[in-house]
Amino acid sequence: MTMEDNKELIGEVDKTMEPVAEGADNTSEIDRLTMENRIYRAILGNTHAMIFWKDRDSRYVGANKAFLDYFGFASEDAIIGKTDVELGVHSDPLQCLNDEEVVLYEGKSVIRSEGKVLVRGHEREIVASKVPVFDDGEVVGLVGNFRDVTDTNNSFREVIAELNKFRDKQKHFEFYDQLTNVLNRSGIYEVAADFEEKFMEEQKDFATVYLDIDEFRSFNDSYGYQFGDDLLIKIARKIESVLDEECALSRLGSDVFIVLVRFDKEEEIADLMKRMREVVGSIKKVDGYDTDISFSYGYAKYSDFMDIDRLFLEADRKLHERKDEKQ
Repeated sequence: MTMEDNKELIGEVDKTMEPVAEGADNTSEIDRLTMENRIYRAILGNTHAMIFWKDRDSRYVGANKAFLDYFGFASEDAIIGKTDVELGVHSDPLQCLNDEEVVLYEGKSVIRSEGKVLVRGHEREIVASKVPVFDDGEVVGLVGNFRDVTDTNNSFREVIAELNKFRDKQKHFEFYDQLTNVLNRSGIYEVAADFEEKFMEEQKDFATVYLDIDEFRSFNDSYGYQFGDDLLIKIARKIESVLDEECALSRLGSDVFIVLVRFDKEEEIADLMKRMREVVGSIKKVDGYDTDISFSYGYAKYSDFMDIDRLFLEADRKLHERKDEKQ
């Protein structure tokens, strides 16, 4: 509906009102229409909802005060006869154009369509709804409204971020040792399952290595449990320093560590054990006390068992076998 059409429509309304005004019997109807008009204007002028109406060509015919104030337009004259593209109010006008084609050419309503607008140089997020306006069964324009959801979305994103942090912390507690920050029993089993899957795909073997710190209990008895905790942390950091992406480290409990390692040749396990002995043996002082650290170990290969539980049990058995030999 163009501006000329609006003028003609107003003229027709004036004509129809003239004879009605002469008839005393129609005074109550005039009063009713006048009251309704005042109510509509009061609603449009005072609501916080941004309301607008457009013609068949998506050109603005009018908008309420909230709409004009939101974008910083002085009056309706700034928007009447113009499109959103001409006004430059949409950062991505394609979404708006697609929605309005549905309303104007298909006669369907578009409800709660998300979009973005530019307000005084700043991008804001909105949710808009638009419904067709019919005249004798033909779509002649649309009426729409939108609300700014930027702050709500930002708050929602902040809540989601906090929930994700909480979930990550929960996951950390579930899969990581709280003292040394390496994997715990659950975490190492997850990695073992991943290595098993890769073994089936690539046929690359992996081993489980159980480590036990020699005479650890005597350290606790001599220097206290804080010393023991600090020693375990140092050992974990030292072992991590010689591991690569094909390895994973876990603390099973007390002074027992587990290393998972993928390998091409079994000699690689012996080389890794040598490097771990060197770095662990380099710990000479903890909390001011002189130390001489060594460990016992036992390992087993996945290809010998094809079962993770049996793999871990065998590595543990070999560890205790070696420890018994030392005694």
